[in-house]
Amino acid sequence: MEQKIVSHINQIGWNQSAYQAWTNRHGTPKEYAKKLIEKPLDSVSHYLKYMGDVTNKKVANLLGSKGNKAVSFALLGAEVLVVDISEDNKRYAMELAEEAKVNIKYIVSDILEVPEDELLNDFDFVLLELGVLHYFVDLLPLFKVISNSLKPGGRFILRDYHPVVSKLVNVEENQMIANGDYFNKEVIEEEVAYSFLLSEEDRASLKKVNIRRWTLGEIITSISKSGLTINSLEEEIGVRWAFPSNSPEGIENKIPGLYTLIATKQ
Repeated sequence: MEQKIVSHINQIGWNQSAYQAWTNRHGTPKEYAKKLIEKPLDSVSHYLKYMGDVTNKKVANLLGSKGNKAVSFALLGAEVLVVDISEDNKRYAMELAEEAKVNIKYIVSDILEVPEDELLNDFDFVLLELGVLHYFVDLLPLFKVISNSLKPGGRFILRDYHPVVSKLVNVEENQMIANGDYFNKEVIEEEVAYSFLLSEEDRASLKKVNIRRWTLGEIITSISKSGLTINSLEEEIGVRWAFPSNSPEGIENKIPGLYTLIATKQ
């Protein structure tokens, strides 16, 4: 399936009640902004150990959704850009930034088709996180955009669900069973990620999105072909929320739920 078709389907999917979903989860932008102002480190602390002091740094949060990471970075002194496909996400993010009294720039666009007059370059950091790679049917064009967006020495930070969890293992009778197909390359239909935050009535009317889950090898290979140099890959231990809620107790200490990959532009 072509990326343009997949992106079109997913753009429709991500413009269905997303604002309401984020309000249900975090409260109004005004309410959520108060929490971020009080504790701006909470939502970005994992990334700061790879970034250091972000004061006056240029940070691009691609597919940055509701903007909580962007606002947190802005509260810490960074100049932040978000690119995302959803107008609903932008609405929540911009209201969140206004209530937090910080400025962020937010472009609503397919990341592969950002208008030429919107310059995506010279960034110190590009962040991509948590369940976004699967919206692409070819990773290399995405990673080339990221590579081109960074200044020399700039750093790409990718944090995502580990393919072992997203592609291979499932919960059955309170046990993790490796009964998935790790090497499956099919594009499949799935509920939009925030659907669980909506009422059953609202969920019933939602259109689904199309995704293609990637192996760790495919991800690493595509990044290495994009002109970026991979520095490290941390397979994360002890992250309970990365697993289904009915997973066996302690499984997060035996199977990596997340990974963080760091790459730089030479």
